Amino acid sequence: MNILDDVQKIKDIDKSNMKSMLDGFDRQSLSAWNIKLPDMDKKEFDSICLCGMGGSAVGGDIIKQVAEGTSTIIYVNRDYTLPRFVNEKSLVIPVSYSGDTEETISCYNDAKSKKASIWSISSGGMLEELSRKDGVPHVKVEKGFPPRCALGYLFFPVLKLFIELGIIKKFEIDKTFLSIKKYIEEYRVENEKGNKAKEFADRLWNKNPVVYSGPFLFPVAIRWKTQFAENSKNVAFINVFSELNHNEIMSWNFPEFLVHNTIFFFLHDESDHPRIKQRMALTEKILKDKNLEVINVSSCGEHPVERIFSLLVLEDWLSFYLAILNNMDPTEIKEITYLKKELAKT
Repeated sequence: MNILDDVQKIKDIDKSNMKSMLDGFDRQSLSAWNIKLPDMDKKEFDSICLCGMGGSAVGGDIIKQVAEGTSTIIYVNRDYTLPRFVNEKSLVIPVSYSGDTEETISCYNDAKSKKASIWSISSGGMLEELSRKDGVPHVKVEKGFPPRCALGYLFFPVLKLFIELGIIKKFEIDKTFLSIKKYIEEYRVENEKGNKAKEFADRLWNKNPVVYSGPFLFPVAIRWKTQFAENSKNVAFINVFSELNHNEIMSWNFPEFLVHNTIFFFLHDESDHPRIKQRMALTEKILKDKNLEVINVSSCGEHPVERIFSLLVLEDWLSFYLAILNNMDPTEIKEITYLKKELAKT
């Protein structure tokens, strides 16, 4: 029996039961969407700055892409300080699942000093305390998840806010939740036949994943990289078309041991520019002429949010299965925990 079909073996490795969180992601997303949002006095802003790190930031990357074309400046900030354009006409959205991310707390305080409007999200912690003390609208989400498994809680309230602000048009959100549920059924452990997540993990084991996409799906590529890192404990690289055609395409020659132990994932979306599509096809030919493996993966769905989540759910399960093949508990993050403890001393 393939280890990825062995429920008991997976349970033995998956000591913190990430499987149950992946199985329930559709319910988490719907629950997050149904959270009643706090009222905001102001409804129009010249700029919006979403602040977060790691799993708490990826929702900002996605929302920025979905809102592409709006007249409002939308910026995702991964730093201790805010960009200089933030002022009293700006909305700052600090997002920290734990509520204690030091970069995000620093940005909260920076936003206060700049007299910007603030609207925050956390499961508690210092961010909730500061928001309550300062009278800042705060969305409190359910505790008990690793931040990277709480994307539903960290994304869908912001999406709902952006719809209320008129930055994103209303759409049939129920289709997205149904699609998420469908993909979970396709990729979950109990599905042994036609499971792409298991197939890709098998092909990828002991190899180096490289993820390429066009600009629209680049936040998805970032998420693939971070999930490979945290869940699978596996090195991964990413880049974006057409930038990579002007430099990185020349690198796939040396060192030979690395090059020939690499698998490329090309992420495709219907919104890709025609020239990007042509570049992807030509790049695939160049790589295959070097006897390198390329796997093409296309997003599915009508709305951009639905298409993005079709690939996010796939990667959650792919990185989970690769962790099992690597004999690593997908939830464990001892190096990150050590780093945070050492930083907390000062």
